[in-house]
Amino acid sequence: MLKAAQRRIIIPFLLPALALLGIFFLYPLIKTVDLSLNEFSRTGTMRFVGIDQYRLLTGDPAFFNSLKNTFLLTLIGSGMLFPPAMAIAWALSQRIHGERFFRFVVFAPVVLSVAVVSLMWKFLYHPTLGLINPTLESMGLGALAKIWLGDPSTALAAVTFVSVWHGIGIWIVLLCAGFERLPTDVLQAARIDGAGEWRVFWSIMLPMMLDLMRMLAILWVVQSLQTFAFVYIMTGGGPFGSTDTVGTLMYRVAFDQADFGYAAAIGVVLVVVMLTVAKLLNKVMKRDDLQY
Repeated sequence: MLKAAQRRIIIPFLLPALALLGIFFLYPLIKTVDLSLNEFSRTGTMRFVGIDQYRLLTGDPAFFNSLKNTFLLTLIGSGMLFPPAMAIAWALSQRIHGERFFRFVVFAPVVLSVAVVSLMWKFLYHPTLGLINPTLESMGLGALAKIWLGDPSTALAAVTFVSVWHGIGIWIVLLCAGFERLPTDVLQAARIDGAGEWRVFWSIMLPMMLDLMRMLAILWVVQSLQTFAFVYIMTGGGPFGSTDTVGTLMYRVAFDQADFGYAAAIGVVLVVVMLTVAKLLNKVMKRDDLQY
């Protein structure tokens, strides 16, 4: 238990963070829950309907389609993100020649705005005017050319790739920091004992970075479940709803259909889903038996 003197020191440091949390998260969340219990439109009329909005959600195929796409984006994105991010971060931690240049290259896309990246890749994906399909054809791989954003079988993966490409630099930087804080004496001892680099990486580095990996996995889940801008700019949720996420559905319901109460109910369910998945992920990946 913290002593009274320790509490007196800690509390002033916590107050600004708690104030920001209350103003920018708890208060809006409470107001959103209140709004979800009412019918509210642009005319300003509000009528209390209780949990009727949530009952509508349970039978709304558009909502379940968007929820399915959101989870698919999260799963596909995790496969696109973590293996290359881990490999690049490990390579950069080896102090290779030109390390600073490579760090700049992998982090450069992060500084671009989402709108710029989305429009740039939307042009690159264009079946005739873009660069991807003509490049494939010039390499003799014309069979791989597709209407990337116009085909329901490829649109979601194409948008997910752009999202990962834009943000992977952050994950690489965080993983580099994790590699750099590993105790070098433990790694050197393993190498002296005859362990190869792959064994050192798999049996020593990864277990010692499990806490960091758990945090990054939770951050990715929270981020991907909120995906909106990339989908809205690149596909608008199409074709045929194949890229529609909970975020884009919520936006359309609120601003195209002016059904703010129903949109608020979708937002509340999304928050509950995010907190539940993050809690389960944290519980599954937690290893109390590892002490480093």
